[in-house]
Amino acid sequence: MLADEMIAALNAAQPAVFALMDYWTFDGWFALRRRLKEAGAPKLTKTVFPGIELRLVAPMPGRLNAHVLFSDAVADQVLHDFKAALLLEIVDRPLSDAALVSLGRAASDDKLKVHGFKRAEVDADDERALLAGSTIAEINCDSYKRAIEKVPNGHAIGFMPWDTNDGLSEVKWHEHYAYFLGLFKTSPIFESRNIDLRGAFVGEVTPGNSKYIKNFQDALGNVPRLAVSGSDAHCFVGVKGDNDKRGYGDFPSGKVTWIKADPSFHGLLQAIMEPAKRSYIGDRPQKQVEISENKTFFIDSVSITKIPGSAPNGTWLDGTSLPLNPDLVAIIGNKGSGKSALADVIALLGNSRQKTHFSFLKKDRFRGKSGDPAKHFTGTLAWLDGSKEERNLNEDPPEEKVEFVRYIPQGHFEELCNSHVSGRSNAFENELRAVIFSHTDASIRLGALDFDQLIEEQESSFRHQLNEFRKDLRRVNQEIAGYETQLQPEVRSSVQEQLTIKSRQIEEHNKIKPEAMEKPADALSVEQQQAATSLETISSQIRDLEKSAVFNSTTALVLAGKLKAVQNVRERLRLLDRAHTQFVEDTAADLTILGLQASELLTFELNQQPLDELSLSIPVEQERVTTSSRNILTEQQRLLREQAELNASLNAPQLAYQQNLKSLADWEAKLAELTGAPDAPETLKGLEARITQLDGVPQLLQAHMAHRAKLAGEIFDILDAQRKAREALFKPVQNLIQGNQLIRDEYKLQFQATLGGSADGVATSLFDLIKQNSKEFRGEDESFATVRRLAEEYDFNARADVLSFVEALHGKIVAAASTGNKNAVGIGAVLRKDKSASDVYDLLFGLSFLEPRYSLLFQDAQIEQLSPGQRGALLLIFYLLVDKGRNPIILDQPEENLDNETVVSLLVPVLTEAKKQRQIIMVTHNPNLAVVCDAEQVIWSTFDRKNASKISYLAGSIENPAINGHVVNVLEGTMPAFNNRRTKYH
Repeated sequence: MLADEMIAALNAAQPAVFALMDYWTFDGWFALRRRLKEAGAPKLTKTVFPGIELRLVAPMPGRLNAHVLFSDAVADQVLHDFKAALLLEIVDRPLSDAALVSLGRAASDDKLKVHGFKRAEVDADDERALLAGSTIAEINCDSYKRAIEKVPNGHAIGFMPWDTNDGLSEVKWHEHYAYFLGLFKTSPIFESRNIDLRGAFVGEVTPGNSKYIKNFQDALGNVPRLAVSGSDAHCFVGVKGDNDKRGYGDFPSGKVTWIKADPSFHGLLQAIMEPAKRSYIGDRPQKQVEISENKTFFIDSVSITKIPGSAPNGTWLDGTSLPLNPDLVAIIGNKGSGKSALADVIALLGNSRQKTHFSFLKKDRFRGKSGDPAKHFTGTLAWLDGSKEERNLNEDPPEEKVEFVRYIPQGHFEELCNSHVSGRSNAFENELRAVIFSHTDASIRLGALDFDQLIEEQESSFRHQLNEFRKDLRRVNQEIAGYETQLQPEVRSSVQEQLTIKSRQIEEHNKIKPEAMEKPADALSVEQQQAATSLETISSQIRDLEKSAVFNSTTALVLAGKLKAVQNVRERLRLLDRAHTQFVEDTAADLTILGLQASELLTFELNQQPLDELSLSIPVEQERVTTSSRNILTEQQRLLREQAELNASLNAPQLAYQQNLKSLADWEAKLAELTGAPDAPETLKGLEARITQLDGVPQLLQAHMAHRAKLAGEIFDILDAQRKAREALFKPVQNLIQGNQLIRDEYKLQFQATLGGSADGVATSLFDLIKQNSKEFRGEDESFATVRRLAEEYDFNARADVLSFVEALHGKIVAAASTGNKNAVGIGAVLRKDKSASDVYDLLFGLSFLEPRYSLLFQDAQIEQLSPGQRGALLLIFYLLVDKGRNPIILDQPEENLDNETVVSLLVPVLTEAKKQRQIIMVTHNPNLAVVCDAEQVIWSTFDRKNASKISYLAGSIENPAINGHVVNVLEGTMPAFNNRRTKYH
């Protein structure tokens, strides 16, 4: 039977949906329908719509074709009524075979001749007359439009060819504007095989239609139209390469029409409402190519079963078996209906690391005491490549398991965003790092396995520079702290008081100076004369020995200094040698790549022989000085004994004279001791030198502070160079953003490398060092608020601002330290126990609170300036559009904290764009989101607590009547407030 051949051809052909289009009649459809109702008829596995092809009266050189497509549920009588509503021109009769016969015979001889008919045969033969009438017939355009409108329940759709044979584009619209516009606006479907025209109909800008699409859409009333490319098959099975003998499923030039919808009339209506998202003309849609080439990245199905023989503690998820669409899957249902349960299970089976954010599979819920009832259930996740992952629902995936899905629960959003803003966590930055690394070219990675390794390779020189500059800064800060200590008022007061006392001591000492006696004139015996002469010689020798002792003491100090200097130089040389060794080790891999040796770049040689010689000679000289000092002491003691013996032989006058000489010598020695030298700190000259030294400290302090500011600026320059180096890593990501119009123009999404510094982070470190008990630093809250307010005044990415910030903060600390003592210098008064001023200065001027950080700029605003909901949405954009990962994404309540306007303007376009590349499974409390995102699959969840705690799921498309009804029910009987919702609910 011919109908059976048709059914076999339909079943064998690739398309899932067909439309039978016969000129002027539904006979083919009626024949198919009759056969399918007969006993023993073959089974039709495809969807077939009835249709009819017509010609309309039109102001054009040729003839205007028109099509009408009907629901496969339409009654036969409706089709008969439709034909009867069409008026044939010329004869002004409803369309019927009899009317067509009448039209054929009413035609003039010339008209018949043009179409290859003869008057005689048309008049004599009804079949020829019917054929002639069918060939020349044209339908009144208004009756065509009215007939479509009269079909009940919207089960008829006008379908106009555009630039294919006898299409509407051939009408000169500027001359017949009303006629053209009437059909242009009332046809939901147009046929075109031109990609630019297809874009113009569905509302997508292409390079080829950018100049006219606005006017084109204006003419359509800004309602997109579905564009299709029909096969125009004329036989069941075609002849390959012969366009005149195309069969079912053969498309001209490979321009296949793809519609993403249920193979039903509801599905077609859905595609008409969302033509850009739901249709494609070409060999294969890109998403289909993605799926077929990357099956390991798409989940096929999820199932959950109760372990046989387990305790009868409820049905729960037992029997769940759901196929999952590779595009956007929306899980909806009333609160507490089991939506998140399904998301948690899929995440668990996909080895997600987000178990801490599970809302269903956690200890106080499904994984209760002893793991009940979760431990009685097993889940299985099947992938399109045929692989499966099975796990008990009470067991977490082993740590070594690769994460196959990216689960983004609402709690994870909030934790990442809020912790980033407060500076408590760098998890957000780690997410950015992973994405940046995924976009980095292999020529930049050079073997690095992750971002941290890449940074380690690229930034080792920056870190080395920072370490060196901060070492210098630490030394300068220690000297500054020392100068500040010297400038304390009490230090000068103490020295001044000591100087006054020392002057008074000298003054008093001057008062007791012995008067010099005249040398006795009495004649001396020979023996006495010899004794006097010897005494004078001994006195001279004692004075010489005292001078030698002083010289030895000075020499000993010099030698000790030299020995210490040798030790210092040796240590410096050791560090230099270590630095050279480190350089050779650090550059070994790079030098190997370059084919060079370190010795070709630098010559390094240590010569410690001079130090070795000094190390030997200095101790020898020290021993000589020590021996000399002992000998001097021995000789002094001998001379003193001899002096005492000689004094005993003198007469009274001579003895008195010698004693006077000794008293004068002792007095002079004491005066010399009190007067001292500049390097003797307890003497008059030493104290005067100390005062002079204190007079010069302010200048030294200012010079050191200027040097410190210079070092801080250089440290900033290194950090900024480090930031710029990291910024270069963003280039591939920024290129991706520039290539995505949605991200670039609408969201203005930008990666930024900034010098981040948390005010709270600075404050926490600072208040570990200083007390919070004075001025602006009194109390915990006020202290932190002071630092926050100050930080808000400065841009940490600007050199001048950063230096001004640390100087201003330093000024506030100094002010707090001067409370109660306005003359105090430095910050010693506010230091905590065992903390030093240099520790504080190292923190501030070493800029240790600054480091290169990654951030996202969203619509010209920093993430810190966005609301929690906006931050979550931003992160979602980042995950969905920038993340290079291909794994399925599971979203839990992405609309949380967003108003309806933001959902529509931000979230919907992002989800729509993202599902082009990967599978998205979304839990939402708001079915509107599923509707406006045009989810390819909706899963409706219910939880029957009275029926053994049974959780059930029903899956289908939005256009599926059952699912559509549940969407409305979840909305509590109300329709959402989106502009296009009316077209999506039945």
